[in-house]
Amino acid sequence: MNPEPIFFSVRSHPRNLKRIRRVITDALSKTDLSKKESTNIILAVDEACSNIIKHSYKNDHNRTIDLTIRQETHRIIISVLDDGIQFDIDSIEARKMDEIKPGGLGIYIIQQVMDTVEYSHTPEGFNKIKMVKQIPAPSNH
Repeated sequence: MNPEPIFFSVRSHPRNLKRIRRVITDALSKTDLSKKESTNIILAVDEACSNIIKHSYKNDHNRTIDLTIRQETHRIIISVLDDGIQFDIDSIEARKMDEIKPGGLGIYIIQQVMDTVEYSHTPEGFNKIKMVKQIPAPSNH
């Protein structure tokens, strides 16, 4: 049986990233994902939310980020919604990995960590990032 989805909203302030990480950590602790996989997913969600704050909301800390965490039998689905500047993944140029400089790796990290990443614009006018990670079947200890 799948647990109920977790829905929560936070203001788009960097200090709320810690709360987001805590909620994701708690949700992932109920799966059979390894500590490393869980840490990587937390990093991916943190990067997605940081990008929303910085790029979609242009550091306006009075906006809202909505998250949904849904655990299914063999996967976890994390959706992040914002109503900021529309994001076009095709307009982003991948940075060369050998360029040593801060920033610009968030999308790369998200795509490396998650099995599926979908960027969309909802009919209601929201930007949506849907991140899916396959999880192993629960072991019978």
